[in-house]
Amino acid sequence: MSLSANPLERRLQLAGILLILGLLTEAICLFRARPLSFLAFIIIGGTFLFLGLLVYLLSLVSIKPPSPKSDV
Repeated sequence: MSLSANPLERRLQLAGILLILGLLTEAICLFRARPLSFLAFIIIGGTFLFLGLLVYLLSLVSIKPPSPKSDV
């Protein structure tokens, strides 16, 4: 898998990867009934989800509007 050359698409792909990692971590932690699984669920999975959402929202906010081209 290769990341796109477009900066916006690259950031969105990174956000998606972080979200998938967070969801996979949380899914694995839910199936394991161990005392430290809850900490991994909160710390690792939650961090990946938070970072994925943060990257996604920041990439949407940082879109630069196209500059108007004058035909002079």
